[in-house]
Amino acid sequence: MTCRQEEPNNLGSRASGPSPSFSAVVPAFNEVESIPELVERIDTVFSNGFSEPQSYELIIVDDGSTDGTQDLLRELVQQWPQLRPIILRRNAGKSMALMTGFLKAQGKCIVTLDADLQDNPEEIPVLVAKLAEGYHLVTGYRQKRLDTIVRKTGSLIFNWVVRRATGLNIKDQNCGFKACQAEVVKTIAVYGQFHRYIPLLAHFAGFKVTEQRVSNSARKYGRSKYPTFRYQGIFDLLSILFTQNFNLSPLHFFAKIAAVFAVPSGLVLIYFVTRHLLSAAGIGGEFLITARPLLSISLTMFLIGTNIFLTGFACDFILHHLVRSRIDLMSELHIQEFFGAPERHSDPAGQSENLPQS
Repeated sequence: MTCRQEEPNNLGSRASGPSPSFSAVVPAFNEVESIPELVERIDTVFSNGFSEPQSYELIIVDDGSTDGTQDLLRELVQQWPQLRPIILRRNAGKSMALMTGFLKAQGKCIVTLDADLQDNPEEIPVLVAKLAEGYHLVTGYRQKRLDTIVRKTGSLIFNWVVRRATGLNIKDQNCGFKACQAEVVKTIAVYGQFHRYIPLLAHFAGFKVTEQRVSNSARKYGRSKYPTFRYQGIFDLLSILFTQNFNLSPLHFFAKIAAVFAVPSGLVLIYFVTRHLLSAAGIGGEFLITARPLLSISLTMFLIGTNIFLTGFACDFILHHLVRSRIDLMSELHIQEFFGAPERHSDPAGQSENLPQS
């Protein structure tokens, strides 16, 4: 069976040329009413919101919408040449939608905002000005968040837990309104539900992160696509903390857990075996090792500890081969600046100018 060749899809294609100064990445899921106004306001900002017009591209990532968003984007792309829509085959979640947009973005500065018009595009220059103070990422802080009491209370608790657990003093981790240098989103990996932790991921990657107060508007159309209670965020935080602290040494983590089980049970087993051998040699009186319930408990705990340790050992073994095959890429991700070796020029006699002369 041969694959059917499809017609080329030029949706969102752009002519080759210099990269734009800005890339606005907007994940969208069933926001068909908001998108026309959003596109117009973003264009107005980059045309008139700065001291001079800025070149930009607007990447709207349709995350499997079912309300006609795809058809609308196909119409708008004919009207707005800066619009570069991306249509996903199915609903993949906000993290994957953002990461897809990041990988396609060509701007030197990346701006993210939600498609529901609660983030005000007119404040993009404010975030960019803060970014110019020497930061790599600036995230919005919705000081007067227009939302339900339950959502605001949950957000306060969530942000307090993140600050206490990570030391990153950000009051609004989950604000979708951000501006950052392009190298930030090319370095971090956003997947699962990690979109709410982009400032934390950037911080752990060594980038300078701060926040800027922004306004927040009430939702104009429809209802929020996110549930009120999102307990999965705590699990994601544990995952990020684990990978940050043990990403290159998982055995160190598993060995500590294994020791809790294996060390006490191992000492008990040593005691039982020693007493049994001494008893068999006629020292210390009779000692029946098989009549001890603690023996079974100790053996079980020791086996559990051994299995946990072997799990960490297997992780280290796999990681070793992955690191060896991609050590050059991993090294590049940690480099902030590289001055390189001095350039060498050959003189007419064929000797390098930078070599010491005899």
